Amino acid sequence: MTQPVRHTPLWKPRSARAKLFGTGDLNRTMRCSVIVAHPADEVVGAGCLISKLVDVTVLHVTDGAPRDMQDARAAGFEALADYARARKEECLAALAIANVPDNRVVELDIPDQRASACLADLTKKISTFLQQAAADIVVTHAYEGGHPDHDATAFATHAALRLMRQNGFKPPVLFEMGLHPSEDFKAKVPDFLSGAERETTTLLLDDDAREMKRRMFACFETQRESLDNSPIGPEKFRQPLAYDFSTPPQKGKLHYEKFDWAPTREEWQSLACDALANLFPQSAASH
Repeated sequence: MTQPVRHTPLWKPRSARAKLFGTGDLNRTMRCSVIVAHPADEVVGAGCLISKLVDVTVLHVTDGAPRDMQDARAAGFEALADYARARKEECLAALAIANVPDNRVVELDIPDQRASACLADLTKKISTFLQQAAADIVVTHAYEGGHPDHDATAFATHAALRLMRQNGFKPPVLFEMGLHPSEDFKAKVPDFLSGAERETTTLLLDDDAREMKRRMFACFETQRESLDNSPIGPEKFRQPLAYDFSTPPQKGKLHYEKFDWAPTREEWQSLACDALANLFPQSAASH
């Protein structure tokens, strides 16, 4: 069993929370960017929330196509590019149900399972994306050791906001969504891994919302087995922490360390420390 690492709470964006989760016209006056590791992550973790917002941009960090071809062949594809293209098209169809048009979805096309190998470059790309999107609020993954691409996305989003502040830009308010792979990595669970207790906003789904999400899930033919095993339940969001990305997100074995394709906690720590030194050399030099 993993033990939570204690972190310092960040800020409490009450007005932003009201805009994001409020009803009526409250959420019509702000721009929201959703940054996720893989196509479909945003649908499982925040599909209902996205459907309630008016001005949404979505960024997919990876192409959703692991290079070992195992997932591609299981879905009936012999070419990796065809599998990646199918995943993208399925996700665009699902987001269209939530009223997000194709031109509001950005793909970085980093290889699936490899996002942690390019943390500094990913941070700079996310910083540029957020400046161009002029987002008021950004929703992304928690840093919790669930999936290395999720942790890499969390790292890069937090670091991008830090870069924005350093360069005189007002960064958006940050929220994280609950989403992690199941123990066998065959399902997506819209919840947070166990850790420090914090205030969580739970978005309950009524019958209409559940039906909409079922229709969104049905768009993902390549992910049929995974999403058939994934609950269509409440969506959970919370305030971020001031994470120390130079340390692993959990004490003990990380959720993804049982898989040989994933980095170990030591490898993650090395990659994160190298990226922090690259991005913030003055801070690294002072330690």
